[in-house]
Amino acid sequence: MNLKDILIHIDHRPTCTSRLEAAILLARQQQARLTGLYVIPHPYYAPHHRPPQELADEAKARFVQALKPSGLEMGWICVDSLKSGLDLPNALNLHAHYHDLLVVSQTDYEVPDRTIPPSLPEKAVLGSGRPVLIVPYAGQVKTLGKRVMLTWRGGPESTRALHDALPLLNNADSVRVISIHGRGGDEAHKSHNADICDHLKRYQLPITSEKLNAGELSVGDLLLSRCADEGIDLLVMGAFAQARRGHHTLGEVGAYLMETMTVPVLMSFKVLGPRFQVESKATSLLLEPWSLFLFLQSKNK
Repeated sequence: MNLKDILIHIDHRPTCTSRLEAAILLARQQQARLTGLYVIPHPYYAPHHRPPQELADEAKARFVQALKPSGLEMGWICVDSLKSGLDLPNALNLHAHYHDLLVVSQTDYEVPDRTIPPSLPEKAVLGSGRPVLIVPYAGQVKTLGKRVMLTWRGGPESTRALHDALPLLNNADSVRVISIHGRGGDEAHKSHNADICDHLKRYQLPITSEKLNAGELSVGDLLLSRCADEGIDLLVMGAFAQARRGHHTLGEVGAYLMETMTVPVLMSFKVLGPRFQVESKATSLLLEPWSLFLFLQSKNK
């Protein structure tokens, strides 16, 4: 089944051009509606040289003009941060809940914009509940999803990314499944014997696969190197999260790719259920609800 409803973040940064080009390519492939979302920033952050509504109208006009030649069905959402009480990340995540996929740009730290938080792509991946296509700020997107690299590690994150990407994989000329054993060891990699390619063959996809050891390279560097070698135009990966100071942030590989990506990246995040901290003199455990139940049962025996 194709994607039916794609949401794209629209703003006034130079990266909006390549982001929109990629979104139009994808929407045409999927025959999907493309909806632009523009957020009028809070007056504290907004530029004061032009009225905010005038800037919003200008962004909509550029969006409509870009889509006209494609003949795609389009939609437009304008959110006023002051009136709605929603900042940009929360507005984007809220409306992403009602779409199949969200398109944002990689942050270009050399061109800062006080109305756009640098962590926007990360917050979209971790908070939208939808697959997020992140478009590199450098270069031009000429093809998308024709030569795909799918990272596979097993677990809920990889599984979520794979199945979120299936509508795109169905249009691919080649799909390269890559599993990498990192420098620090990876028990999931060692213990996983099942071949995901056997599952993907049921979809009649043009699959090839390889398993690699990162050696002295980081996993992120090896992925980007393989993308360059294979002429990849879309990298698909599951996003792993880690807790830092009470907040979730992307894991090491995801955070690295956010900074250094050279091809569009489709990331999906598997939201895990609530966990409970159980402490004793000997250990501290972070348990899922069912594991907590078994733990308490064992303590009562």
